[in-house]
Amino acid sequence: MAKLHAQVEQLREWRKRKIRDTSIESSLIEFRKSLKKSNKQLTQIMQAWDNEVPQQLSQNAIPTSLRAGVLEVSVRDSSTSYQLNQLIRAGLLRKLQEQCSGTLKQIRVRISR
Repeated sequence: MAKLHAQVEQLREWRKRKIRDTSIESSLIEFRKSLKKSNKQLTQIMQAWDNEVPQQLSQNAIPTSLRAGVLEVSVRDSSTSYQLNQLIRAGLLRKLQEQCSGTLKQIRVRISR
């Protein structure tokens, strides 16, 4: 009987929901780790991002991918998206292009949920 009870408890443990860390900070840490392993262009973009984007805004906006010259940035909410779009219109893309050696054509902002 005890063995059956132990098996039921083990099944309950396996089937219960895992707690996932959904904070944007964990995504940022993972992204920075992948950049270290990634190519030089992504590292240059991340360094330029840290230099050009204000600290308050960079906490809520994370570059998540670079494909075919399009830098995709995930943001927490619409107000951060608006602020980032204003910064892009003020010349952020040009500043990033000047600091990076690779091709950067566009910055796309997406709200992450």
